[in-house]
Amino acid sequence: MAIPTYLENTVKDYADQAKAAYSAPINTGTFTGRQFVAGEDPLQTQAINMAQQGVGSYSPYLQAAQAAQRTGAGQLGLAGQTLGGAYGALGQAGSALGGVGGTINQAGSTLGRAGSALGQAGSAYGGMGQFQAAGAGAAQGAANIAGGAAGMTGPNAYKQFMSPYQQQVIDATLAEYDKQGAAGAQQIKDSAISSGNFGGGREGAQLGEYQANRLADRAALQGSMLERGFGQANQLAQQNFANQGDLFGMQQGLGGMASNLFSQQGQMGAAQQGLAGAQQSLANAQLGRGTAMQNLAQSQLGRGQAIQGLSAAQQGLAGAYGNQINQQFGLSDFQRQGMGQDISALGSMGAIRQGLNQAQLTADQQAARTGAYEPYGRLTQFGNVLTGLGGGYAGQQYQDPGSGGSPFQAALGTATGLAGLYGKIFG
Repeated sequence: MAIPTYLENTVKDYADQAKAAYSAPINTGTFTGRQFVAGEDPLQTQAINMAQQGVGSYSPYLQAAQAAQRTGAGQLGLAGQTLGGAYGALGQAGSALGGVGGTINQAGSTLGRAGSALGQAGSAYGGMGQFQAAGAGAAQGAANIAGGAAGMTGPNAYKQFMSPYQQQVIDATLAEYDKQGAAGAQQIKDSAISSGNFGGGREGAQLGEYQANRLADRAALQGSMLERGFGQANQLAQQNFANQGDLFGMQQGLGGMASNLFSQQGQMGAAQQGLAGAQQSLANAQLGRGTAMQNLAQSQLGRGQAIQGLSAAQQGLAGAYGNQINQQFGLSDFQRQGMGQDISALGSMGAIRQGLNQAQLTADQQAARTGAYEPYGRLTQFGNVLTGLGGGYAGQQYQDPGSGGSPFQAALGTATGLAGLYGKIFG
């Protein structure tokens, strides 16, 4: 592409400037190197030193806890030996008490047999009253039966056995009989009408004879029913009188049997009472032996309880050493936690100051880089202008190599993240 005449001198000047600029080397030491890295803050140094000093700081507390543990173990061993002696004494007491239990069980069995014998004697004596009452009741029952049988004789004895429905049956039977008789009289009248003798003497004679026969038959029917009812009632009265006589004999027999049983129960009660007295004497002797053995067991139990109390005291002392161990561990944890909080606070504050210093150094670094590349930026812009004036296409716009995000925010984020590690060392 040909350069316009009016731009020849300007292009020649641009070429001279570009040659001079690109021929001179860039001193990168002005914007690179360790001088742009922020150093360790004094607070961070203090936090690191404190963290190094805290390593192994728990050893004295651990040694004190181990010593307390050894002493407590010795006390527990003594407590175990003491408890062994207590268990031996308690075992002897248990054996003695076992013998007491056996003796008391024997006494209880004997007393149980005595109580059973007394119960049987009481039952025998109680049965005497029952049999006596039964005999008196049987005699009274026989007297009552005799008195009742006396009222079941005489001409009026049948009346209480008469059916209360007899008159109703008789009335119903006679009513039906009268109904049939009326029907028969009507047949005679109907026959007289059909034969032409209605109202005549023949009809009257037939009706009179029929009515006379009907009245005789009605009276016979009524008498028959009354006679049959009287006969049944009289028969039942006689049977009841005979039954009362049988009951009277049975009641007298029961009274005699009750008197015999009354005598036998008295003899059985006396024998059972004697047996109960002998068994109770034996039970009292066995209870005396059990009381002596129980006194021996009580003395052995007292000795065992005293030894057990000593063992409890030794166990309490061992528990106190255990509490001391826990306190030593608690002090160790408290020291490490407090130290961790101090280290975290110092590290965080140091990280903030380190981040601020790093932001300042980064800003100086960007300013130096921008100053070093500024001539190239001007030449690039100048070349783009010339290209546009000559009818060509302009190149890419110049970008400041030092442009970017906030140096303080980047440095502070990095420093704060590193400072958080200090708090986790002893957290």
